[in-house]
Amino acid sequence: MGMHTKWSSWIASPPNASRIASRHRRVFTAMTIPEFSPLNLSIFLLWFVSAFLDYADHCSLWQLKEYRWDKFKDFLSTKQGKQYFSSYALFFRTLFALCIFFWPLNSVFGLKIILLLFLSADVFFGAHRAVRHGLRRPRFTLRAIATVVFSLCIEFSFLFFYRDWSIIAVVFLFRFYVSTAVVFFLDIPRSIYKRCLVTYATKKIAKYADMVVIGVTGSYGKTSVKAHLVHLLSSSFSVCATPGNVNTEIGVAAFILKTSFVGVRVFVVEMGAYNIGEIAQLCRMVRPKIGILTAINEQHLSLFGSIRNIQKAKYELLRSIPQDGLAITNSDNPYCREFLHELTAQVETFGGDEGEKPTFLVSFIEQTAEGLHAAGVYKGNKWSFLFPKIIGEYQMVNIAPAYIAARFLGVPDFVLEKQFLTICNPSHALSVVPYGMSEVINDSYNSNPDGFRVALERLASFPSSVPRIVVTRGMMELGERSEILHEQIGEEISFIADELVVITKDFYEPLKRGVGEKSRTKVVLKENHEALLAYIQTFKKRKAVLLFENRIPAMVQKEVFGL
Repeated sequence: MGMHTKWSSWIASPPNASRIASRHRRVFTAMTIPEFSPLNLSIFLLWFVSAFLDYADHCSLWQLKEYRWDKFKDFLSTKQGKQYFSSYALFFRTLFALCIFFWPLNSVFGLKIILLLFLSADVFFGAHRAVRHGLRRPRFTLRAIATVVFSLCIEFSFLFFYRDWSIIAVVFLFRFYVSTAVVFFLDIPRSIYKRCLVTYATKKIAKYADMVVIGVTGSYGKTSVKAHLVHLLSSSFSVCATPGNVNTEIGVAAFILKTSFVGVRVFVVEMGAYNIGEIAQLCRMVRPKIGILTAINEQHLSLFGSIRNIQKAKYELLRSIPQDGLAITNSDNPYCREFLHELTAQVETFGGDEGEKPTFLVSFIEQTAEGLHAAGVYKGNKWSFLFPKIIGEYQMVNIAPAYIAARFLGVPDFVLEKQFLTICNPSHALSVVPYGMSEVINDSYNSNPDGFRVALERLASFPSSVPRIVVTRGMMELGERSEILHEQIGEEISFIADELVVITKDFYEPLKRGVGEKSRTKVVLKENHEALLAYIQTFKKRKAVLLFENRIPAMVQKEVFGL
């Protein structure tokens, strides 16, 4: 009959044959001072490396999804998510581990040799994957470190409690679930910490009654509008703004608590959300007097559930503006203008459609060698401005609300015109960088349908005699609209690009369908990061224009941008 053996300590010398017991009953042996044999120590070290790599990998995935179940659930619905759970680490390795656990063995030494070989192969596979694709590990934050350390401690405690060598093989079954449980457990102290931060931040902001808070939200353009606001207002006021893409309640609260607002006249707050109610909570904390809604589209549709929910969430900012404040939004966007009549605050709009009667009408835009020329009408008065350092006609949609807010705060036109001479594209925005003999349009900050179209317009501005290539993973979190939106984008790509390179399977088929079989645009799938890098490197020695849309692999970023 097959027998499993128990172990008297983690790294003790192999017990003698009298300690061998049946798999179905537990034999406890007296603990002795362990003798560190090379075999036991090797198994322990290999186990630790294997466990650490696994928990770091799982933690990095959760961190990428911001430790949110709604974002992780959306990931599971993609081909990439399904592929993750059918990979070696979570499927095939589990089968090998079960075989080891249930295989009938009468020898402790034989079991250890099998474990040694199994763990060695596992660590080798992990090392090989790290060399080919880079070590997937989380950013070193307190939460990430706690997730990995607690997961390791739970697994070690489990092994120590059972003291069964064969159990080492079983733990591979539960690693992902252990790390997931730890993520949710750590959310409890994080929630308490968040409430404390928000409470203290609310009290701190309340002390600065004379400081004007400007809230900026929207499906896209938030960070660009924030950057333009800071530039236009800085010549007249002391301005402070949330850094980078910090736009969540806990992120904004933490920034408020570590920032001195002494002498600050204007505080610009970027506001993001994945659920209804999150922007309202931000507004209760900072109490904005001016609210800017840039646009509403399908971005994060899978998290909100419907475009109406996105609209409701974004409108929370405009509804929070007091009567003596100002609500600013895009009149060209039907979701933005739909409920403006319900607001109690003063409303001003911007847009290019004269039929919607925007307060700030943009009737003419032209990109020239001198810069961006724009003209129109603001409150019945004609205007014409030059932006020498702005590249891209789309930036006018981001400058317009910043201009309206500045005028509301009393900044005169002659001051703003002077600021226009030095205003430039934000660092994260659509930009063109040289790469060998080629040029790369970098729009890898994020992606949404409207932003993708703007990037394609920029690609189309290059001569058709130069090969034009789109490199993309597709657009994330579009929910039930994902297929049709990717098909539409694919069709638009077919009119502009010579080649479409898709770097994940998730959206390859709808993009290919959109391009169509009769199109001259070649569609290829390059999932392997090394193959993609080798392909990109060929453009160093030949002329082309490449559009990077949405996130690209780190090794490609490092090659092209030196990041």
